[in-house]
Amino acid sequence: MKLIPCQCLQVSCPNLKVLQIYGADSISALFSQQLPMGYFSKLEKLGVGCGKLRNLMSLSVARGLLNLHELRITYCQSMEDVIIEEEQHGDEIMCNEPLFPQLEELNLENLPKLGHFVLTTHALEFSSLKDVRIYSCPEMKTFVQQGTASTPSLEIVNDDDELKVVDLNKAMFNSKVCLVPLYN
Repeated sequence: MKLIPCQCLQVSCPNLKVLQIYGADSISALFSQQLPMGYFSKLEKLGVGCGKLRNLMSLSVARGLLNLHELRITYCQSMEDVIIEEEQHGDEIMCNEPLFPQLEELNLENLPKLGHFVLTTHALEFSSLKDVRIYSCPEMKTFVQQGTASTPSLEIVNDDDELKVVDLNKAMFNSKVCLVPLYN
């Protein structure tokens, strides 16, 4: 399959459950900010590895991924933030609502420029998030920039099942954030 830019192309994916895009290093944008709410509402698994992506999606697109259970982002050398807050045009962005209400697993690996998972000042809740793994993300200092991230169901952070974390910003980012897997 060859992907080329086409402004008039309309794609409808109402029943798509799994989307994996790896090795597409020429792609610089995946999700348009103009996507209607719920456009990918049945998506359960999303995997991305595209070298030129600077961010994955806007906060409003993320709120539409109501059934996402697993998110894996790897080898995106240009990614600075996974989710960004779009400019407000009169309508206030909803806050204190669950983001990815079904998300249970989050994997972020080999993202050398990643500074934050979410670029927003709002408080966010990841109500179902159980397993977070962040490896080789040396620039990542906080999970949510200037906001808070409530994770009431979190059980595992980087293979540590002894940890009970409610706010990823406060407790997660210790020496374990930049663990580098060792291979023979």
